[in-house]
Amino acid sequence: MSRHLYKMLLVLGVALLLMAFGAISASGQGDEPPITTSAANVVGVGNYVAAMAYAVPAGEDAAAEPAQALIFPFGIYPLMNVQSIDDFQQPESPVEGFTWEWSLEAPDGSAAELVTGNVAIFLADVEGDYVLTLNATDESGNTATTTWTVHATTYVGNGGSEGLEPDFDQCAFCHEDQAASWRETGHASIFTRAINGELAPMLTDEMMSHFTTGYNTSPEADNGGFDDVAREAGWSVPETLEAGNWESMIEEFPEVADMANVQCEACHGPGNFHVNLAAPQDDPMISLGMSAGTCAQCHASSTEHNTVVQWEQSGHSDMNAQAFWYPIGEDHAACVRCHSGVGYIDYVNGVEQAEARTDYQVITCSVCHDPHDAENPNQLRVFDSVVLPNGTDVTDAGPAATCMTCHNARTVPETSVEGENFSVPHYSTAAELMNGTGGYDWGETLPSSLHGDVVPDTCIGCHMSAVLDEQPANAEGVTEEHMVGGHTFSMTAADGTENVAVCQTCHEGVETFAFDAEDDYDGDGTVETNQDEIAGLLEALTMAVQDAGVEVLDHHPYFTLPEDASVDLKGAVYNLKFARDDASTIHNFLYTVSLLQLSYEKVTGEPVPNAVLVAP
Repeated sequence: MSRHLYKMLLVLGVALLLMAFGAISASGQGDEPPITTSAANVVGVGNYVAAMAYAVPAGEDAAAEPAQALIFPFGIYPLMNVQSIDDFQQPESPVEGFTWEWSLEAPDGSAAELVTGNVAIFLADVEGDYVLTLNATDESGNTATTTWTVHATTYVGNGGSEGLEPDFDQCAFCHEDQAASWRETGHASIFTRAINGELAPMLTDEMMSHFTTGYNTSPEADNGGFDDVAREAGWSVPETLEAGNWESMIEEFPEVADMANVQCEACHGPGNFHVNLAAPQDDPMISLGMSAGTCAQCHASSTEHNTVVQWEQSGHSDMNAQAFWYPIGEDHAACVRCHSGVGYIDYVNGVEQAEARTDYQVITCSVCHDPHDAENPNQLRVFDSVVLPNGTDVTDAGPAATCMTCHNARTVPETSVEGENFSVPHYSTAAELMNGTGGYDWGETLPSSLHGDVVPDTCIGCHMSAVLDEQPANAEGVTEEHMVGGHTFSMTAADGTENVAVCQTCHEGVETFAFDAEDDYDGDGTVETNQDEIAGLLEALTMAVQDAGVEVLDHHPYFTLPEDASVDLKGAVYNLKFARDDASTIHNFLYTVSLLQLSYEKVTGEPVPNAVLVAP
């Protein structure tokens, strides 16, 4: 994606966001914004806090492997339309077999009441520390306990917006480098542009809550946020949104301008405790969490602006996935670069493996996107270029470079096949397939399909493609359009509907991903779909390697080879695992066919019987 196109899409996205908020006059006020929570452990006084209960079951020996209780920050976002906490619909529990018992220790003077369920909610009504406790009990009576401390305090302001100089107790005074890079992001100027009339001739209450920091007009939320400072200073939205309004605001109301735009405290929480209290080393009293709920305060605000809702349907958000629970921790330091969100950030930032974080973290917004840095389009941490494990240097990949950083084989075929320790590719070989590489090819040049060359932005062009037709809403009120493409990254909706719209750009009239093959590539006497032809080749190669003494397993390490296995046999087994990628047919049909046919011939000494051959 070119930078010019990125800017055009950014402007369009802002325009859609503004349209969703409703067109009223600049000085008018819209409906009261719905209740939201920031999914952070530092909040403004008078804001609600929500947390989800989670637990990991005990092992067979509960004494040696006890159950674990966990509290995850929970984001209540605008699309939930929670006008009163009584309206909040409790979500299903992400785990089965546990009962929850919540309790809250609030600071002196607080009247906070705890709403309980799978999600616990309370109002942080006075300044101080709130300690939330969860007891999780399984069906065998094993109980695990954990706590979460939330700091409620007041805002201090960034002080680093365009035209302002920070005071010593503001964020930009100490964090100058982060403030400088933040100033280049859209967050840093969204209010500035709005008040100068660059976005739309309106500025509603809901827009103010998204374009400023600490904006909450509820009576309880007297915390030094934008609305409080504006009220005390006597500032109001100009009657006409036009150029020069921001400069006038800086000159006449600098204290209000200090709270404008989406600045540090909008995501990290108010900084009074962080700045003015002697925070312990293990708790800086500022939020450093990575919950998608933090982003959802704004990026799940309308059906046109629903990125986080889409993400919730993706595998990246699956908090129960083995991919995020098993290959983490110090024992899996080589895995966390992709199986832990924080491990990925450390990896792309060049942190040595021994020093990288190994904690549990699903792939949330800020894993792929850097909130502080706009050097790359979409603020992606990786853009345009990536080197695959086998040394293939992929350039001009655009945003797909982010995808390819993880969705690759993790292996070098020559080393894996010809080296002392045989190994097979990782679960996803999409990056290699899209680039026509990555299989063990015995030095041959294999034919390759064109998807990697003709699909704009490769991975992104299909997996983030929007559905073109209107779709009905499902039971949760989320339309099927939100269940495929975009940040769901899915090509198939939950009801099985395939997003073939992107295919129709080139393949006119197709109604399914299962295209009819041009020839009989597996030699079974029938020309079937591409998927069935690949399935036939996989079956033929599986039988061939089994006849050669290979045991095929349904679990890691997937294959047991005979001690005297030849390079040809090892190469065939490597390719068998490589081609079992669920989407190899679509990612690169010709390369997959040729790789499997060549592998069969290397093992058996004969080409696939009766098949139309594409391998050299």
